[in-house]
Amino acid sequence: MKKLCATLLGIFAGSFLWSQDYLNHTTVIEKTSLAVTLDGVLNDPLWKSATSFPFTEWRPNWGVKDSLTTLYVTFDDNYLYVGLDAKDPNPEQIIRRNLVRDGWYGDDYFAFQIDPNRTQKNAVVFSIYPSGSRYDSAIFNDNVPLGRSAGTSAYDMIWEGKTEITDHGWQAEYRIPLSNLRFEIRDGKVLGGISAQRTINYDNKLLVYPEIPQNIPGANGKPSLKKPVEFKGLQPKKDIQITPYVIASAANQYRLNETQTAFEKSSDQELDAGLDIRYGLTPSLTLDLTLNTDFSQVEIDDQIINLDRSSIFFPERRKFFLQQAGLFDFNLGVLSQLFYSRSIGITDGRLTPILAGLKLTGELGAWDVGVLSLQTEGITIDDTAQASENFSVLRLRKNAFNERSFIGLMVTNRIRKGAINTAVGFDGMIDAGNENFIIASVASTLDGENYGDAKFNLKDNTRVSLQFEKRKQDGWFYRAAYEFSGEDFNPGMGFLLRDKHHNLYTQLNHGKFNPNREEGVFQYRRWMLLNSDLYFTTDMTRVLTWYNRPVWTATFFSGDAITAFGQVQYEYLSEPLRFSEKIEIPSGDYFFQFAGVSFTSGSRRAFKIPIRFQYGKFFDGTNFQWTFSPEWSINEHFTLEGSWRINHLSFDKRDVQEWIHVPQLRLNWAANLHLSGSMTGQYNSITDQLFSSARLRYNFKDGHDLYIVYNQGYNTNRGFDVPRNPYYSDQVFSLKYSYTFIP
Repeated sequence: MKKLCATLLGIFAGSFLWSQDYLNHTTVIEKTSLAVTLDGVLNDPLWKSATSFPFTEWRPNWGVKDSLTTLYVTFDDNYLYVGLDAKDPNPEQIIRRNLVRDGWYGDDYFAFQIDPNRTQKNAVVFSIYPSGSRYDSAIFNDNVPLGRSAGTSAYDMIWEGKTEITDHGWQAEYRIPLSNLRFEIRDGKVLGGISAQRTINYDNKLLVYPEIPQNIPGANGKPSLKKPVEFKGLQPKKDIQITPYVIASAANQYRLNETQTAFEKSSDQELDAGLDIRYGLTPSLTLDLTLNTDFSQVEIDDQIINLDRSSIFFPERRKFFLQQAGLFDFNLGVLSQLFYSRSIGITDGRLTPILAGLKLTGELGAWDVGVLSLQTEGITIDDTAQASENFSVLRLRKNAFNERSFIGLMVTNRIRKGAINTAVGFDGMIDAGNENFIIASVASTLDGENYGDAKFNLKDNTRVSLQFEKRKQDGWFYRAAYEFSGEDFNPGMGFLLRDKHHNLYTQLNHGKFNPNREEGVFQYRRWMLLNSDLYFTTDMTRVLTWYNRPVWTATFFSGDAITAFGQVQYEYLSEPLRFSEKIEIPSGDYFFQFAGVSFTSGSRRAFKIPIRFQYGKFFDGTNFQWTFSPEWSINEHFTLEGSWRINHLSFDKRDVQEWIHVPQLRLNWAANLHLSGSMTGQYNSITDQLFSSARLRYNFKDGHDLYIVYNQGYNTNRGFDVPRNPYYSDQVFSLKYSYTFIP
């Protein structure tokens, strides 16, 4: 037994020895005393003395040395400077369609990534397009998904970037405040990690620095694979940002009166103000404070039709929650997590005012620390009073075994008058080498009117998850997962795809890259031979759901991709399952099969036509599904995005059928790099409502914004209901102005 434990410990404690020799050497980046004129042209003397880095082709011909692209990095007392020289033999074919911050429509791009303190876990991405538009985001947990991680497209750090198209390609210059990057001096040095990517999209080509492996999912974003560097002579800067904002809003809504005989209109006008403060307590510990928080500028959610037994997941879009979001990831199994930030300040799809809150994130000694606490305002929604609530989270993590493994603790607490909900969980991730990962967690919950009357049973109130995965993209790779969710497990601040079950998931894949167009039409091909999900009741007496879904997908050298799948499925319903007013599936056993095919256009195309068909049995009937999502980049000022999902459900034995339609049309526009907006219309045939929104943003500079937002929900079926529906149910107009001071 001792020998076995010693062997396992040796496996887990030894970091995987990469064949990439660059990881064993540190490049020194020197400080500069020279000035730079930020205009996108690399003609300042500063760039001649800056440290330079060459690129390698990553797609399609991995490992081929590139002679077109050079990265330059240097710094002074206040800023990190990044330069790009992107030569192109066909500069007239450079794709530049986007002028919107955080947008992307298949443009060529350059992305600089930095792990400021060589954590091998976290990094920040600064991207720029030939048009001069920018995109930034953050990477957490070494780019290994934990649960259903939040996206980071609204990260929006404060930095500057300029570009210039030349006769030989294009160039770019960055100026990033050192305070944003939170460097630390450790053992007398500032050590970090960097990487970069550049695309030539008309040729579907991706170039990278350093020579990052092609066969690892997310390799281009993994902090553990970035080039080790030393910023010689860099003195860290403290991060202080103060952002006051003012909000003016006007809202109208119609609701049924107490006797249910007529709709009554109510109106509300409000002028308010709020404040956000970001303060670096130490180089590695940041405090965020928010007062009278408002997210009225955030885009509305897309309409979604749910035709299965799983819960619907909506992505987080609010900047306050996206910053350092990865620290709060806690995996509870397949697409489930212990903390889901959208449980705070959103009730029944509507924004709930947040009175105040704080967030403390960073490192404290050997521990990663995250503390979050917010208080929401008590309001009334649809004549139902929503009490003021406090939402609090404690997150602790510590490296264990090796640099890419950790153990952690999370505690969440949701409390309001007459109700408490507390969850406590322990989790861990072990990098066992050769891109094999073990991810495990156990969590228990307690809820009731108060702690004195809350009942707790270890089995019923607990959820356990265990996953083993080989994260590769070529050859054989696989994933296996088990989870148990007790009858009374209920994380009041979490998201569960499903509850009350045992689940066993298995997946087996084979992938193959082809770098040579002459040897085949596909640049990459993947078979998912086994893709099986099995759900049991908590007492293991009955199967609830089982399916197996083999999938074949292939990507052409153009970037276009095709996918085909087939699925066999079993469902047991202990009670009827309702999808709409017409469609209700009776309780019972069901075994059915269906298949589908899809086509996805490559990002380089100005007109993209993703399309998907699916047809087959559906419980005791049939389901035809067609999804069409065209996108047309008309020019750099206008882009049309559309989608239309159609389902035809037919149950001949019960003489029931229904057509379901969810169309959406969005016009994104930009007059220049500062003024942009969007107009969106969505229809949901199940609720028979049309939703419209318009959003205008004027970005004076990073941290200085004006938003004007209009949202309205229409009732399209007005002729047959008694009392007759009004034209709209909700109408909201908001104006928000914010300005960030950096002392």
